[in-house]
This record gives sequence, structure tokens and C-alpha cells, in this order.
Amino acid sequence: MRSAALPLGRRLRWLALAVALVAWAGIALLAPTALQQADERATDLVWQLSAESGEERRVVVVDIDDASLQRVGPWPWPRETQARLVDALRAQGASLQLYDVVFADERQGTGELARALAATRGSGPAVLAQVFALRNESSQRSGQLTGALPGQACLPPAAPAQGYVANVAGLDTPAGHITPRLDPDGAVRRVPALACFGQRNYPALALAGLLALDNPATGVPLQAEPGSRPWDPAWTLTLSGMPGVRVPLDANGDIRVPYHKARSSLVSISAADVLEGKLAQPNVLAGAWVLVGASAFGLADAVPTALGGAVSGVEVHAQLLTGILDEAVPFTPRAASFLQTAWAALAILVLLALSWNRAAAESSARRLQSRHVLWIPVAALVFAALGFALHGLALLAVDWWLGWAHASLAIVLSGLFLGLAEHARSLSEKGRLFRNLASYLPAAVAEKIALLEPSGEISAERRDLTVVVADVRNFSAYCEVRSPEDAARVLHRFYGTASSIIEAGGGTVEEVTGDSLVAVFNGSRACPDHPAQALAAARELWLRCSEELPNVPPQGLEPLGLGVGVESGSALVGSFGPASRRVHTVLGQPITVAMRLQEMTAELAYPILVGSETAGRVGVPFERQELALKPLGSFLLPGLRHSSKVFTLRTLVQPGSDAEQQSLQYLKQQGHLAA
Repeated sequence: MRSAALPLGRRLRWLALAVALVAWAGIALLAPTALQQADERATDLVWQLSAESGEERRVVVVDIDDASLQRVGPWPWPRETQARLVDALRAQGASLQLYDVVFADERQGTGELARALAATRGSGPAVLAQVFALRNESSQRSGQLTGALPGQACLPPAAPAQGYVANVAGLDTPAGHITPRLDPDGAVRRVPALACFGQRNYPALALAGLLALDNPATGVPLQAEPGSRPWDPAWTLTLSGMPGVRVPLDANGDIRVPYHKARSSLVSISAADVLEGKLAQPNVLAGAWVLVGASAFGLADAVPTALGGAVSGVEVHAQLLTGILDEAVPFTPRAASFLQTAWAALAILVLLALSWNRAAAESSARRLQSRHVLWIPVAALVFAALGFALHGLALLAVDWWLGWAHASLAIVLSGLFLGLAEHARSLSEKGRLFRNLASYLPAAVAEKIALLEPSGEISAERRDLTVVVADVRNFSAYCEVRSPEDAARVLHRFYGTASSIIEAGGGTVEEVTGDSLVAVFNGSRACPDHPAQALAAARELWLRCSEELPNVPPQGLEPLGLGVGVESGSALVGSFGPASRRVHTVLGQPITVAMRLQEMTAELAYPILVGSETAGRVGVPFERQELALKPLGSFLLPGLRHSSKVFTLRTLVQPGSDAEQQSLQYLKQQGHLAA
């Protein structure tokens, strides 16, 4: 048993979704960086729109700015000056000093700097910076690495390093790395939590600062735990001395920098003011975590960030520290891919519902009016925008970084291809509607009607045309003794044969009523030589249909025959009636005469009768002898006030045949021919 084929609309929808899936997969494979950057740029926009402007006093930036270089001297400063800065910060009550500076070379005054740094161990510890090569960009090894965590094995989330630049030997002070992850656009959005070199793990500067505040001698200072629940990050770092501090990491072991604070909210003090004791707010450093970095032009410590523009690298560490303090470090939950897929699937289901044919009982025309193809791609764009909004809401509410580019791309592509499929389905349905309409009306008329709103006005034009009226004689009596199915088969064959002959001759079937039809030449369809073309079609119509009509009638009935009337002249062709029920027809003298001539064919026993106007226009067709006419006399046609001449084809009835003899005898009796 054969299964029914899927409807066209359903096939197109599934095909559209398959194409959208292939297109999404192709883009995801060929341009993963573009999608990643779309996610990151969208997140940048969220940070820029939501950044807090309130002044941040827990973390203070001591900036080696242009003013400091002018007042203190060019960079690099002598180590004695650096030592004085360390002492000044300790004297101002800083609880933690983090230096975004690497003292990599041996210089005079290193011992003085070492003494100042050692003095901070009791309170307000100082942590220096060191840099690792994490992308195989260098294998240089300079200085002495410090600050390694206990243990002789790389932790799973640690980033492997190939080289480093550390501080000069002798500065026996904790250190944290300041190596960022640079995105393709050069912006810093993530920092590796741990760098592993020589099977030792070195924390980032912010984590090293927390470990310096925590007492590392109390046990394992830092633990990395993999996430187990769907809403957990890939990894979580826990500080043993600070049980409330948990830093989430992504699958690569990176900390995503939270840009919650507007740049204007970060308190920045010139290093020269600290050295000279000219602080505008004397207690601003008391109890604060101090980040020492450089923003002076030419010191090459500027990086792009999510907040836009190139800023001092120390601001990245300031944002990271405030995020850790606020327990607001964003992370990607383990179920992020599932959530993106679920959102995309929900949106695509809604798009399918928009495009689905829910009104099967309604007419095609009403469905076409109620569905707008553009709504589908517009809805897809709305869902894509909602995906971005949900991404931003999750980021700000629960620190979830979900990403939205992949899901939104799948939704937009699905909406685009579903819209195209719906457009194709709509065109197919309109084409089917037009073809059905054209089967009841002339094609030109159907096309015109399909493009216009219904009107209650007369829509017609006067045309010079030729009308052919054909009728199956004795059909009513035939229907009395035969089944409706048999009668329908006879009419169906008659209509099919007659329509093909008339269309081939350049005419148009205007009306089909009962067992008769009305054809017009040069009506809604142009036909230059319409009298001759109509006459030729009438002759072919009688010859073909006479052969196809049943030639063995039921007992006691006259055989079925065909009567044809032809006349030319000016008539009105168009649509009439109220907007709710229009009629397309032909009005005028030619149609009246043609119908009366067709009715007379039974009495005159000539199957084709031609009016005087058509006969006068055809004339003597020397090229087409089969269209030669002969007069039958003048007749007063029923319903008309004046008699008119009637003609027939000379060669249609064989000369001397019984049919012609009967017709001539009838005409003599009626006084139309001389004895």
C-alpha cells in the first residue's frame, strides 16, 4: 500500500530547515572566529551599557602617568625611586600592593628595592609581575620565577608556557603573571588563571595578591575543582584561607574579566603625588588594594578592552580584582551549549508554527490573504535580538556568559529559508489558484481578476469580435435514459475537444452552460483575422465532435448532433454584477444572432449557420475553399425585429446528399428558396 506524499508546503518547510542547518554548520566550521567575535562584541555592548559609575575605593590605581614622568623623571625610574614608592604606599596604609611592572634587568639600587619589598611582608604585602609566553611566540627565559604554588605537576586548567620574563634575582617577593589572552581583535577579555612552566603552577597577578593576603603556610593555598552540575563552570578555583572566594574558570582555564565598573569609577592617583606626599584625599590609600601601573604615552602598556579604546593594562587587573571581591566573575556554565540549542529549537518551532497551515478548512484565497511571508524572517530577527537580550540578562543577573551568536545565526537562517519556502509555497498556491480560476474563465480574464480586489462596478470594454455558439442537440432527451455518469462523460469529452479547437484557432471559451458553450474570437485575447479564424474553428468543431459524440442513440431517440452559430460585430466583453457575485460574459448583437442561428440549425438541418456580418467580412476565401459560404435566404430570427441573411459552409454537407436534399426541401416549403 503506497503512502501519501507529503504536501508541498510541508516538504518545502523541512527542506528549508535542512538547508538552514547545512548553512549554519558551514558557517560555524568555516568562520568560527567571526561567531566568537560576535559573541564577544555583544558582551562588550552589555558591559558598556551596564557599567557602574559609582566610585570604587577598595581598589586604587597608582598611575605612572605623563605628569609623573615630567615631575619625577623619565622611565625607567631608578630602583631607589621605586623603593621610595613602595615605602610611601606602605606608609599610607595600603593593605596590598600589586605591581604591573617587571624588574627584569640588574641595576643599581636593586638591594634598596629588595629591602623595601621585604618590609611589606608584615602588613600590606607587595606582589610583582612576571610574563609568560603562552602562544609559542617566544622561548626566552629571563629573570627568576617566583610565586609558584606547591606541587610538581601542572594543574589541569593551567596554560602551558614556553618562555618567561621574570624579575631579577634578589627580589625575593611573591609574583603573579600578567599575561592576557588576546582575542583576534586585540582586546583583553580573559586572563589565564594559572601558567605552568617546568611542572610548576604560577597564578595570575590578582590571584597572587589574594594568596599573599592568605597565609600560604596553612596548607594547600589553592585548589582547582571541575564542575559537576549543569550550572557549574568548567573549573572553580578555591583559596583555602578565603573560603568565600571562588573564582570560576572556563574550559581553557581562563578567568573572564568582569567589566562591571565604568572607567570613570576607578580611583586613579598619580605616582608623583604619592612620592611627593601631595594626595588630594589623604586617607584614600588606607586599607586599599593598590595597583601600580603605567599609562604614560610611549610606555607601550595600553591594550583594548571591552569598554572601548586602548587603556592601561593595570585597569584590566583592577576590573578583575573588583569582580573577585564582588563575587561577580562571569563564567560559561557547562550547560551553555544545551541552553543555546534549546533556545534555537524553541524559536524555530515558533517560526514553524507561524508558517504552518493551520486553517485547512479555509479557502486558499483566504489563507493567502491572512498570511504574510515577511512575518517569518522578521520574527526570526526578533528572536535573535531576544537571544542577545537573554545573554545580557544572564550575564548581569547570575554571571552566566552563554553566548548568542550560534543560536541567533541558526534562528535567522531558519527564518530566512522558511520565509523563502513560504514564499515559494505561496507562489505555488497562487499559481494553482490562478490555474483553477483560468479553467472557469478565460486566462487573460483570470489573470486580471487575480490581481484586483473585487468591485461592484461594471468592468467591460467594447470589442469588434466574432462569436461562436455551439450546442449538443438532443442532449436533454439523451440524459433521460442514460445515467448521469454517462452524460457527464459525453459533456466532458465535448468540452475538452471544443476548448482545444477554439484555443488553437486563437479564440477563447467565454462561457460553458449545460450542453452549450460560447466562444469569442478577438475578445479578451487578440485575434486579427477573427471572422475567418472563427469560421474555421466552427468547421473543425463540427467535424471532430460529430465523430466523438455517441453515434448509436438509445432506442426511440434522435442521435446526438452539434449545432453551431457564428456572427461578427461589436459587443461588450467584461464582468458585471455585485462584488460578492460577479459574472463574466459577452453582451451585444453578435451574441444574440449567434445564439439564434444555433437554435435554427435543427430546423434548417444545416449544422453550421453563419450571420450576414461574418459572411460579409469573410467574402470569397480563394485561399481556403473549405470556408466558402452559400446563402440560405433571409430569416426573421426569434426575438429580433428585422430579418437577416443566413449562410452556411458549401462543403460541410456533401452536395446531393440526403441531408442536403432534406434541407433544400424544407427551405422551399418555408418560401426562402425559389421552386
